[in-house]
Amino acid sequence: MKLGIISLGGKSSQMLGDACRNFFDEVDDLDLRNFHTSLNNGGSSILYKGEELDDYDCLMLRGSFRYALLQRSIARAYYDKLYMPINPEAFTLAHDKFLTLVELQKHGLAIPKTHYAATKDLAMYILNSVHYPIIMKLQEGTHGKGVMIAESKESARTILDLLDNFGKAYIIQEFVQTDRMSDIRLIVVGRKVIAAYKRIAEAGDIRSNVHAGGTREKYEPNKNEKKLAIRAAKAIGIDICGVDVFDSDEPSIIEINLSPALHSIHEVSNKNTLNDIAQYLFLQTIKFKKKKEEKIIKKIERRANKKLMEEEKLT
Repeated sequence: MKLGIISLGGKSSQMLGDACRNFFDEVDDLDLRNFHTSLNNGGSSILYKGEELDDYDCLMLRGSFRYALLQRSIARAYYDKLYMPINPEAFTLAHDKFLTLVELQKHGLAIPKTHYAATKDLAMYILNSVHYPIIMKLQEGTHGKGVMIAESKESARTILDLLDNFGKAYIIQEFVQTDRMSDIRLIVVGRKVIAAYKRIAEAGDIRSNVHAGGTREKYEPNKNEKKLAIRAAKAIGIDICGVDVFDSDEPSIIEINLSPALHSIHEVSNKNTLNDIAQYLFLQTIKFKKKKEEKIIKKIERRANKKLMEEEKLT
């Protein structure tokens, strides 16, 4: 079987490809930036380096929020033809922090109290009614970028002036007190949490992301945390992802990461995460191909039975 890993070529994607080569007959590393969508009156097509994409049994999509629409286009083109672990709509939902929370809330999952303001004036109005401290963030971003804390209304207004330069909507969120300013990253694969670790913010910072100076340590999630992460992934339509949860007595979901870092999880977990993901992709691809073959057989049988009935009528 043949697998294509579409990504920006990061270390995690490269190492995942190496792990998948233990299961798939062929694994290709495909650069997301070399894809483009072509539309015309006759339909649409996805081109890679100007050519039609080869036949694959499975496609794994990873990459930045900056390519969300391209990722969704690729997924939409191939989702029903081969196995893909992410529903096309998930690239829009999960890459937008507020849309993620909207979808999770709709499914009855615990989230922090959050406000969305499309204009600066409306954001100013909200700042007059919230309890401080608060978190202010942009809808898009990774590695903790675009996330700031306001201790008071005055500091919130200063941040608002800064965010106004981006010309984007504002997300204003209640501050959730956690142990040592930390959160929990859970890696969900299928309907299981295969690995987890705690992320701890650098002194004086609220962002626990490693890219923002945070550190990691081993952590064994409890039953409620696992259940919350699995339900969150299912709600968004994702088989493989990272789910970030507040490290508090009443856990709630911060956000979902479609391309979690995988290459260094072994440093904070005894699990062989890359191998588990590779095996899952392989087994799900086999199941998808089997179901597809069964549908084809049933379709052929229906046509044959219909033809037989028509011939019997003629005789």
